[in-house]
Amino acid sequence: MKLSTTRAYLEWAFRDCGAIELRHQHGGRWLTGWYDNEEALLKEARCRSRSGNLYISLNAPKPRLVCNAMTGTPLLDKEVGWITRLPFDFDPLRPREVGSTDHELQFSGERCDALVARLYKLGWPLPARAASGNGHHAVYRVRLPSNPEVNEMLSQVYLGLQHELDDDLVAFDRSVRNPGRIFRLYGSWNRKGPNTPERPHRQSTVRIPPQWRQVKPQQIEQLAEHYARQRAPAPRSARPLLPRPTGTGDYRTLDIVAWFAHHGLYRHHIEGLVHSVWCPWRAEHTTAHGRRGAVILEANGAWPNFRCHHAHCAGRGIREVMQLLGDADAFCSVQFGGGQPA
Repeated sequence: MKLSTTRAYLEWAFRDCGAIELRHQHGGRWLTGWYDNEEALLKEARCRSRSGNLYISLNAPKPRLVCNAMTGTPLLDKEVGWITRLPFDFDPLRPREVGSTDHELQFSGERCDALVARLYKLGWPLPARAASGNGHHAVYRVRLPSNPEVNEMLSQVYLGLQHELDDDLVAFDRSVRNPGRIFRLYGSWNRKGPNTPERPHRQSTVRIPPQWRQVKPQQIEQLAEHYARQRAPAPRSARPLLPRPTGTGDYRTLDIVAWFAHHGLYRHHIEGLVHSVWCPWRAEHTTAHGRRGAVILEANGAWPNFRCHHAHCAGRGIREVMQLLGDADAFCSVQFGGGQPA
């Protein structure tokens, strides 16, 4: 374990949180301990760093029993008193339960740097910048009460960033916003999956700015309001309702994959019956088209379906696509009413 890195990060954590949960994962076993003494935590972390993975809590808990030993229960969301960290996590897309290649890791670092630069232009202070071993983190200091109002505000921020930043190479993880979240103890090793030359286990690192200042609550509110406005559905009167399709095809037999591919809109298979596609209305989008931007669902005894997650496409489904493209009948294998193949 890189002691200087770990000590510097823990000094800030104890300053802002008071008590910290240390969690150790080895194989299928998890152990939790609670600490308010830096040296005691460091001693335990050094002993356990030889195997498995080490994590600590991010946010300040409500008053609780602390024994400075590996005893206690994992931190729950409802047990957090103050949100003290905003972690932004970028992971390269790769097979499950394996580490990242150097090339994949570079992609996640570039995306993280781009977000930090963008927020800096909006007046946000510099965050701690970390490499987890398989991805990259930007960790901002904050001081917000842990309550439903703040939770909703942060939900708007993380959901907006995910829709804007996700793509086919790097995923922005919005699940890390919950108050009881644990994050890697920087300086410890990331031992995810087999240790191979292409996908090695790596030691996590962190760079803390000389003045690690807190983000002001109003700066977070402004970003949340920005994304909330983007996702607000368009007024119903702004988009005329289209008539029901009146073609001759039995749309339960519509080959929606071939249809979208014919129009140059198909991207790739996601899983099962779900496929990623380009939205036919993407020219209207105000944000980048990400990995979860638009999807189609193949027919499975009913009509296939289409969904785009951008606010401009709220209410648009397969019927609207049929009206826009106009040739769905040609991609149905059976005519409506059980007729002969088209």
